[in-house]
Amino acid sequence: MYICNISFIVVSRDGHIGSIIENTPLPPRTNVSVLTCAGLGDEINAADTIVVFDGEAAYEKERHLVRENAISVLLTKGFELPKDMPHHLWLAPTDDHIRYFAARAIEEHRKAFDYRRLKICFETAFDSIPDLVWFKDVKGSHLWVNDSFCGAVGKTKDMVFDRGHYYIWDIPKEEYDQGEYVCLESEDVVMKEGRTCLFDEKVKTKNGMKQFQTYKSPLYDVDGTLFGTCGVAGDVTSLHNVKCEVDAILETMPFSVLVEDDLGKVVSVSSHFFEHFPEYENRPEDWVREVVKDKCEISVTKKDGSPVILTVFKKNIYSVFHDVVGRLIILTDVTDERESYDRILSNANTDFLTGLYNRRHMDEYLKTLLEDPSDLAFIYVDLDNFKNINDTLGHNAGDNVLIRTAKTLCNCFDKDFIVRMGGDEFLIISKRHGDTAFFESEAQRLIQKLHEVFENADMPLCLSASAGVAVADPSVRKTPAYLEKLIRKSDGALYRAKHDGKNCVRTEH
Repeated sequence: MYICNISFIVVSRDGHIGSIIENTPLPPRTNVSVLTCAGLGDEINAADTIVVFDGEAAYEKERHLVRENAISVLLTKGFELPKDMPHHLWLAPTDDHIRYFAARAIEEHRKAFDYRRLKICFETAFDSIPDLVWFKDVKGSHLWVNDSFCGAVGKTKDMVFDRGHYYIWDIPKEEYDQGEYVCLESEDVVMKEGRTCLFDEKVKTKNGMKQFQTYKSPLYDVDGTLFGTCGVAGDVTSLHNVKCEVDAILETMPFSVLVEDDLGKVVSVSSHFFEHFPEYENRPEDWVREVVKDKCEISVTKKDGSPVILTVFKKNIYSVFHDVVGRLIILTDVTDERESYDRILSNANTDFLTGLYNRRHMDEYLKTLLEDPSDLAFIYVDLDNFKNINDTLGHNAGDNVLIRTAKTLCNCFDKDFIVRMGGDEFLIISKRHGDTAFFESEAQRLIQKLHEVFENADMPLCLSASAGVAVADPSVRKTPAYLEKLIRKSDGALYRAKHDGKNCVRTEH
């Protein structure tokens, strides 16, 4: 607390009174100075000055010089009261009486000093608060408001004192009695629950609607009697308008957007979100916890059963002090882009006519085999006399033959990697376990199946196929050069099958 400096001026021709006061015990943080003089001469108006008049004569002569801020004391031995009473009257026939009255005066002045300074501090702080602050009695009449409150309602403190809401905010009494857009209900809640409560209140003023975030608390006397309420209101109208603007912007965006605060509560969400997740309409926070977690991509199904792929973008929101105050979550529908990418990738890696892998993708696939411990076999397939089909029946018929051939290859080697090497040449790369005889048998089965397919297609020209097989030695390390050698060996085996009369299988050891 502040130091209280009390000045005593003793109007007396005897310095004994001043000496007694100087030696009076003092309360903490209190200093006393004593000046003894025969008369005042000038006006005394200092707030912490006590003027002690020794006797009625001195008091009657100079009491008019003690102005309103100073304290006057009449020290008398008689019992006849003066017409113009001083602030204090000391009946002091002995030194002990003077000492007692001086101690009481110092103690009371110390309390008054503390109260005055605290009141000044409180009122200064009260009026320095930018939010609206007020005190009300139990009937709702305003007892005390700060400058911000007066500025908001356009009235002085005297005009607000002991007045109710409808007068202060210029609301017609009929509307006030209806209780719409006023503080009646929240005041009742606070007094009923007996605790501080937070409210979002819409208040109708002469300047239009205002949105306040208001803390209200009950006021209790020392004996527990409820005598009113205290309120602190921050005008968040502009913030709510900004939120409305943000929500409007979110609605115009072609993707789903959620905004979380620093506690993980979703404070804004666009309607696009509920198109994909209608079951989370009333609990978007659960969606963040149950669905998103740490995912960067989500797959959902539309009502019509079609799949949707959503990418999840998360970005922290920072305050001006670089503290994280929230998070932005954006969901973008990339289904079309992903399908387009898959088509592009497929077109780059597959043969347009047959749908089989092309040589470009085969080169990438061979790289994956270098460290693969699986068995490995290459079956090179070529159609016999295919040129006659194109020359005699045309390219459409030739394309049809290639498509049927590719389908048959896929049926017979559904778990293997099949490549159209070009024209009517195909290569099967198999990682199945088996020796040379096994793959010769598989190749022969393919030759027979193709013969049946071409025969059932009622082709006017006889069609068949030849195949060459090369099986990797398990003891030899797979290197790019070794794999290329196996391809050439299977191609060489195919050449021998052609040389040996076609429609057969040969193996290169």
